[in-house]
Amino acid sequence: MKALHTLLSCFGLLLLSLSGHAQCANQITVTYFDGGVRINNGQSGGVADVCPSAGAEYTFSGSSTSDAVLTWTRVVSRGNTSATDVVVPVSTVTGLAGTIVEATVAPTTTTEYRLQSNADAYPGSNCSKNGYAYFTFAPALTLSAPNASLAGICGGTSTTLTAAGATSGNYAWTANGVTIPSATGASLTVTPTATTIYTVTATTSCGTSSQQLTIPVKDVTIAPSAPVVCANQSTTLTATYTGTSATYQWFQKGQSTVLSSASGLTVTPAVTTTYQVVATTAECNTITREVTVSVGAAGLRIAPTAVTICTGGATSLTAISENPGATYAWSPGTGLSGTTGATVTASPTATTTYTVTATTPCGAITSQVQVTVVAAPAYAVTPASAAVCGGDATTLTASSGITNTTYRWYRTTDLGTILSSAAALTVAPSTNTTYRVVTTTSCGTNTQDVPVTVSARPVVGVTPTATTVVAGSTTTLNASGASTYAWTATVDGNTTALPNTTASISVSPQYTTTYTVTGTGAGGCQNTARSTVSVTRPLPVALIGFEAVWAGKAPLLTWATASETNSAYFDIERSLDGEKFEAVGRRRAAGSTTARTTYEFADAGLVPAAALVYYRLRQVDVSGEAYYSPVRALRVAAAAFSAAVYPNPYDQKVAVQFLSSGPEAVTLIVRNVLGQDVLTQTAAGADGMQEVSLPAAGALPRGLYYLTIRQGSHQQVLRMSRE
Repeated sequence: MKALHTLLSCFGLLLLSLSGHAQCANQITVTYFDGGVRINNGQSGGVADVCPSAGAEYTFSGSSTSDAVLTWTRVVSRGNTSATDVVVPVSTVTGLAGTIVEATVAPTTTTEYRLQSNADAYPGSNCSKNGYAYFTFAPALTLSAPNASLAGICGGTSTTLTAAGATSGNYAWTANGVTIPSATGASLTVTPTATTIYTVTATTSCGTSSQQLTIPVKDVTIAPSAPVVCANQSTTLTATYTGTSATYQWFQKGQSTVLSSASGLTVTPAVTTTYQVVATTAECNTITREVTVSVGAAGLRIAPTAVTICTGGATSLTAISENPGATYAWSPGTGLSGTTGATVTASPTATTTYTVTATTPCGAITSQVQVTVVAAPAYAVTPASAAVCGGDATTLTASSGITNTTYRWYRTTDLGTILSSAAALTVAPSTNTTYRVVTTTSCGTNTQDVPVTVSARPVVGVTPTATTVVAGSTTTLNASGASTYAWTATVDGNTTALPNTTASISVSPQYTTTYTVTGTGAGGCQNTARSTVSVTRPLPVALIGFEAVWAGKAPLLTWATASETNSAYFDIERSLDGEKFEAVGRRRAAGSTTARTTYEFADAGLVPAAALVYYRLRQVDVSGEAYYSPVRALRVAAAAFSAAVYPNPYDQKVAVQFLSSGPEAVTLIVRNVLGQDVLTQTAAGADGMQEVSLPAAGALPRGLYYLTIRQGSHQQVLRMSRE
């Protein structure tokens, strides 16, 4: 709520002669704030300008010199006369002359209010006519949305929030207190799945202002949300829809029998059971929710589980049982406010262990809690001092052995600003800074300073930042800006540490390589720089075509070269999964020629074990250098055995579906990316589509795997991954 002292320090008084009431000497007095409000003859109003703070409430008041009913209303629209205004009530007070009626509001857009003095409604009044005064409330920052005033929107429905009033045109938005980083404009389109409070902040004509709107989302809730009952004890579950209307159907989860078509369902489970309610709504189609009714023996816990107080202090102990109808008995009675009831106050003079016994329809059970009494505070701060590099963060943590300890962190150069009220403080200072924590317990207050020393990072550079060389030639890289250096080389995603520790190194890469130098300066602070050395090499073969087709009963591979230089041979490599290749044939190359040369290879040894098969060429020249062609995928003409994994990727559960060709047993082997067997399972075969679950796959680490499924001479390899 906006502080009343702010409201009162700016107030003004205006005595309003109401039209038609001069003979009654009836006047309305309006107390206003934050601006000069002018109301003429009680019929026209002025504007109160405010710089709002999200969620803040504002209060204005009025009084009459005549006995009357005073009513504040919000004006929806003005009519030709006051009697034809469209208004929404705010507050009503019946009283004698001079009675003050206040209206507390929190508008997010410019809003007009009306104060009515209705003498006719008050018995004994000597007046016979009504009087009106108008008052406009104008926030410097406004926020509106077409759905803001509705009972709610359906989950997944979009609405647009519109703000106005920023002097710079820039706005900052949050949803339930979490910043929306990409939102900086005056409009924000949102699609909430649950009721959400949106806040907009901007610099306005009167400083920093903020407004907030709650966008309600229609949903179905079940009460109680997690009931616990004894075996064969009844409980009633009630579904409530926050929208206009809904019809309900209750089920036991996994079953199709309708248990109830009402909003409530009374159940008497013998074991823990989950129930579902399907609500068919007028606005949001169908919403399904579920609740688990737990069945078990008596349960009991105490909050807090352990507590430390100072000598002469006290603490509250609460016994909690999910079982219905529990009664409680505490012992010993020493230092307790009472020995019955769920909550007691303990103020022992020495460390004491208290026992509570809960008697429930499910049986009796006991639990204990120790209240430790200490004479002096116990606290610590770690680390006692810290050293960081510029831009790095460190966390300072205070701790106390006393329950209900409070913490306040400051910079020693600004003890008027609290940085955090949590036990831990994460900081990333740019210069040497000392932080102070004030630890307050029921035993007293402690203060400790923690210095954080900041060392600047070295500005590391390397020249050249990029260059191109012919394979095998040498180039020199020069690093600067640090005291010591360490180098790495990265080729095709594989990084290798180099033995070089000097600022300059000479390199002769065979393939395009990124060199990274890490320089270390004062305080052990580091920084990096990179140089990319691109490598070119003349290709010995100009490949102008490579095709894979199904010819008769086997794949036929054909390729052609426009020219060849010192070409020795071509290896034909085959893969069933597109990743692991093996050589299945070889063709002698033409050597050196500028003429077009054609080749072909029939893969007669292919066993149709997969729906797709992959081929590539490995061209090797006389020096042993090898080069690979693009990969070609070929669909096998008659694959009698096929398999699929679902879901893929999976979380906990995964299954395999496969088309079996007979009763022969099926073997499933899962391998990791290193080719190691991590799971093996067998299943009986049968004609037609089969499905096998892999329960042990739920325990595998998250990552990529390969599943080999084999039946007789048929085999297929599938990729699968666990999220």
